[in-house]
Amino acid sequence: MPAQIFILGSLMQTFCWWVERMPRAGESIQASALRLELGGKGLNVAVGMARLGARIEVLLGCGNDHAGEAALNLLHSEGISTRNVHRMESPSGHGAGLITPDGQSFISIFPGANALLDATHIEQARADLCSASMVNAQFETAMPVIVSAFALAHAHGVPTVLNPSPWQEPDAALKRTTHTLIVNETEAAQLANHPRNAPPAEPEIWECALASIWSDWITLQRIVITLGSRGSLALVRPEAEADSTFIHSHAPIITCVDSTGAGDAFSCGYLWASLQKQPLIEALRWGNYCGAHVAAKRGVIEVLPSADDAYTWFKASA
Repeated sequence: MPAQIFILGSLMQTFCWWVERMPRAGESIQASALRLELGGKGLNVAVGMARLGARIEVLLGCGNDHAGEAALNLLHSEGISTRNVHRMESPSGHGAGLITPDGQSFISIFPGANALLDATHIEQARADLCSASMVNAQFETAMPVIVSAFALAHAHGVPTVLNPSPWQEPDAALKRTTHTLIVNETEAAQLANHPRNAPPAEPEIWECALASIWSDWITLQRIVITLGSRGSLALVRPEAEADSTFIHSHAPIITCVDSTGAGDAFSCGYLWASLQKQPLIEALRWGNYCGAHVAAKRGVIEVLPSADDAYTWFKASA
């Protein structure tokens, strides 16, 4: 049976330190806790969507090292195919994060084997990609791979969803093959050429701030913006769909413990609901719940919600 979603994955062996505050230049500070776990935006989304019940194909580059072996074991345990996982001579990707008591995180990554995937790997996965119902990517995967995959998907009528994070200016070709963007406020400000340190304060302002990008992103139908504790919103291309051009969904009220991976968890919920053809407002609710579920706990992979978790919460909040 074809996969519901083909994910251009990424693997990061993550190291997270909990600190009272961010250090200043040249300063060393003591951490109160340390956590090591597998991660990576693409791996997080693949595992999270599998737990929600989606059929997954993931393209992944990993090293011939402990992290690579652990990633293969994790995928097997989650019932995810590894036929498009490629072992590379480079070390696996690694990431390091500092997390403050209010749950905010500051992260640096080394791409490692993720950067060695290329267009030939897309060609090898052509049948899986073209038979999927959706293709998803983020910017921990090498840009040429995303460009090739999205061009192939678009040519075969497969919807594409891009999370341009960690932020870099998207390749011009992606503006002709991306159907949905999922961004946080900082990334949305980059799209809108708005000052990065001062994104619009009110959700409604984004509709005006991003109005000019539709002409550049010629295939784009939706922009989804995550707003942290204020929920999420979706902007729909004018006259592209029957939905309102602006929809805002409030987030569940939680105490944020660790925001690392909350955006990936949001993508899981939003994409899962979209695959089920649920209304846009419900897709945002699914995303908000999954993001909040992860942000309320420490870690990412271990705490990504299952379908049972999600349905229990939806019943309780109805």
